[in-house]
Amino acid sequence: MLKSEYHELFEDPEMREMSSGVYDAFEFLDILEECGELSVDFQPVQQKLSYHAPCHLRAQGIGLPSFTFLQRIPGIAVENLAAGCCGMSGSYGFKGDKYDISMKIGENVFQRIAEVGADTVASDCGTCRLQIRHGSGKATCHPIEILAKAYGYK
Repeated sequence: MLKSEYHELFEDPEMREMSSGVYDAFEFLDILEECGELSVDFQPVQQKLSYHAPCHLRAQGIGLPSFTFLQRIPGIAVENLAAGCCGMSGSYGFKGDKYDISMKIGENVFQRIAEVGADTVASDCGTCRLQIRHGSGKATCHPIEILAKAYGYK
């Protein structure tokens, strides 16, 4: 929102300038790496993951930078679920009268998680992680948590 829509709400030239400096965390890490300012000396992390790309990330049109990073970490086996929306849609799935619809929308994601069989699902979105944990029973994490392990932080 800060990146692509905030300046539309406030017709202030400074807002457009500010939005040009807003990045997804892994998009920013890509930029640092291109400038030679990022260590990619990763320690092995033995973990099998599923990856769920949130709708807001897909809408940015920047690819899947966190998924790409996860694939580069030694010991990580990661599969992109590529199963669509988890059904949470921001706060939509939190509404009592929308619960059943939200869970129905997420069925493809939950089914793919079961098929892949990984113990943990990584996703860049906090509400997606809540929905996935609830709908699949699997542990979830943000991809940056896996990157932290690769840098030696527990």
